[in-house]
Amino acid sequence: MRRFGFSGLYVATAFGLAMMVIPTRAGADLTLYDRDGWSVYTKGMVAAHYQLMVGDADPLPKSNGVLVGGLFLDGGARDARDNSLILSRVRSGFIGSQIGFGINRQISENVHVSSLLAVSLNDISSSRGSDPVKGVDFREAWAALETPYGALKFGRMFSIFGSASGEVVLLAYRYGLGSPCFAELATIGCASVGAGPIYAGFDAQMRYITPRLAGLEFQLAVSDPVKASDFYVMTPFPRVDAQLSYDNQFGPVKLRVIGQGLWEEIQGVDVTNLVKRAEVWGAMGSAILKMDLPWGGPSLGAGGWTGAGLGTRTVLEVGTNDTSNPLTFGGTNKELRIFRGFYGNVAFNFHGSALAAGGGILYVRPVISAPGKDDDDPKSNSVLSQQAEAHLVFTQQIDAVVLTAEYMRWSEQWHFGETRDLNFGGVGANFTW
Repeated sequence: MRRFGFSGLYVATAFGLAMMVIPTRAGADLTLYDRDGWSVYTKGMVAAHYQLMVGDADPLPKSNGVLVGGLFLDGGARDARDNSLILSRVRSGFIGSQIGFGINRQISENVHVSSLLAVSLNDISSSRGSDPVKGVDFREAWAALETPYGALKFGRMFSIFGSASGEVVLLAYRYGLGSPCFAELATIGCASVGAGPIYAGFDAQMRYITPRLAGLEFQLAVSDPVKASDFYVMTPFPRVDAQLSYDNQFGPVKLRVIGQGLWEEIQGVDVTNLVKRAEVWGAMGSAILKMDLPWGGPSLGAGGWTGAGLGTRTVLEVGTNDTSNPLTFGGTNKELRIFRGFYGNVAFNFHGSALAAGGGILYVRPVISAPGKDDDDPKSNSVLSQQAEAHLVFTQQIDAVVLTAEYMRWSEQWHFGETRDLNFGGVGANFTW
């Protein structure tokens, strides 16, 4: 395992500190038309981040043929002499380059319809020359009927479960990159998702949002169900997400507390032609404190979650083998693995300059009482046991442009004892409106 320095990161950080005296301006949606109760607006971002990724490549297969690794797909950049990795990429960030348009309609004094259609690039990178055509993702396409009795939101939108960890992630990575998700693929970054936080993703939904009363708001959504794996291919019922949140302000201090839950039934037919059922479930909680002062202020967010069959990065994550898709174990037993994640960020903002630090850890555990546990069965793949990370992110806003410099330390451990350490350093620029 090699160790590398990041002198370029220090230079970028010094440059960012020198820019702290430049005035800044907060961004907002840009209204294109507003007349007779109709309005049209646009919002979006253009971004590019240079990233240097160095450290260990995927662990090599064990002598008995057991496979490990497969999470960063780094084979194209592996140094076979010492199984190390050095890779440079230019990517589009955690949020990514995107453009959105929305149409709003004021039906009456108390009834309003809002909407958004957002188009994103999977990434601006060339995928190392393998495919010059860029994938386009219609990430959001929703409308919301807002009334005094609550709101009905319908279409494709950011899901509920996992968004509570997303709010904590954005304290550091609203304009950053973080983990690249996959080293060799053209895709937006993962920030700290996978080492504590989980990404909510975008799903077709119908959602009801209650009016906020005494600081409390409740949301309930039914979503298009997700196929969990090659075995659990039947999803007879919709996925159900729910959220209860509390928001209040005490002088300049804003408090937000979020609780979330998820449930979905998945089914598969076993070798005896019997239907086997499993329940995917999750529970998450986050709390965020922000001090809103004229010059900025500190922010603090933290939380945790647990659940069965969820995956490490996205809800019901589907991969190519047990190392990147740790949903089931035990051969024909097909039990769901249990996951736990913890995460936190602290940020300090001063006149458009922001410094954030944080970290997280994720644990993958089988059901203890079941036979053929991941850490006892040497005939199966060596499944991921835990992922952890720590990061430092600096951002400087100059009118509608945001500059960034960041560093992340990422560590992985598998059930048979394999480990990997990775370092990510980078600088970036964002234009946002």
